[in-house]
Amino acid sequence: METTTSTPRRQIVGRLARELAGRAGDGMLKVAIDGPDGAGKTTFSRDLDDALRPLLGDKAEVHRFSADHLLIPVSIRRSEQAADPRWLYGHICDWERIRSIAAGAPGFDARGSVLLVDGMTLQRPELADLWDVTVYLTVPEEVTVQRILALTSTLEEPDAAIEARYTERYLPALRIYADAVGPMSRSDIVIEMSDFQRPTVLRWGQDLGNR
Repeated sequence: METTTSTPRRQIVGRLARELAGRAGDGMLKVAIDGPDGAGKTTFSRDLDDALRPLLGDKAEVHRFSADHLLIPVSIRRSEQAADPRWLYGHICDWERIRSIAAGAPGFDARGSVLLVDGMTLQRPELADLWDVTVYLTVPEEVTVQRILALTSTLEEPDAAIEARYTERYLPALRIYADAVGPMSRSDIVIEMSDFQRPTVLRWGQDLGNR
């Protein structure tokens, strides 16, 4: 189903929670919350976690993880090596560790449970086969920069330096991802998040998760 009508975020989250709960089965249902910096992925994932828990079976669990915890250190992201957006795209995260986390602990009873992973470039070739459901949260590049500056305004670094790093490194790396993978066209759900309280659903696939 396609729609371009803005909707309260809690309604979108509630609908998604119900659909995911209905699809939870014998194994762990793995859900990627993909998108650029500043799109609200972690908050969306946390809200989805809260909405999902009451809908699952007694022994089922929701496991939530942010891939941002596995980003390369800030010192490397600011290094001369990372000035090349292609290098940065290829090395920004520990992909093998994400795969290990998604696999779960040995012997874990995953029946009816859901794994929520939020992060950038989650549909890249190294990870694409992991996910049963993909959600892509999108915002314009200028919104990404505005939100990052708002979050980092108390740090001892000029806004101009932060903006330059995004303009010269991070945003070009995300463009490489968009050109290579096409997350806007391949995701099950695409949500425009410029208005965080009333996002706009751009696509909600009828075959959500049925792959």
